[in-house]
Amino acid sequence: MSDSPNINIFRHGNKPEQSIRQLLTALNSQATPLLTRKGTLLQYVTDEINYCYLLHKGHVVINRATDGLSLNTETAPFIFGFSMLTPSSCQLTLCTSADAVLSRLPLDLAVKIIQQQALWEPLCHVMTHISSRIFTHCTRLSQPGAYDAIRYLLFELSLESEEFRESESVVKYIQSRCFLSRSGIMAVLSTLRRGGYIEIKNGKLILINCLPTKF
Repeated sequence: MSDSPNINIFRHGNKPEQSIRQLLTALNSQATPLLTRKGTLLQYVTDEINYCYLLHKGHVVINRATDGLSLNTETAPFIFGFSMLTPSSCQLTLCTSADAVLSRLPLDLAVKIIQQQALWEPLCHVMTHISSRIFTHCTRLSQPGAYDAIRYLLFELSLESEEFRESESVVKYIQSRCFLSRSGIMAVLSTLRRGGYIEIKNGKLILINCLPTKF
């Protein structure tokens, strides 16, 4: 293995929380609260209606419906739907956490409210953040080898919220976001643990000390 200090190329851009909260405040009065539990799957398009989802509490995982691959995790506050204006949005689902609190409204109505209240600037901030997240996902998928993908996902997991990291095992997080086998992932994690590169307790990631660039 070749050691390298942790670097922050994996860190996402700052989440535009003020802009997100502006949009949530404007849209929430017209949104319908949803009853969800852990693992509830929400569709962006239902009965040919595109929806905008407001995440007030907890987190959701964005999954690809065709194969179940997890693309990203988003933690409250957040807003979904404005980037889903094409038929491809039908291929994505939102999978809720146990403590998730969401509401939704038709996307057409959401856009009308944005227009009436001149909220294009905060929406632009949110869309820029989403574009950054999409780039992160594409970078992850383009990793050249199995260890590179695992290394990348370990850094990604370390940047998730504490609540999320406490609810998700390292192996499940990595396996749901790539096409590597469970046994292969566990072999790499076991070697990293023995080398003192990472700390895992009860299957959960506690700390990344320093990940080698080569395995």
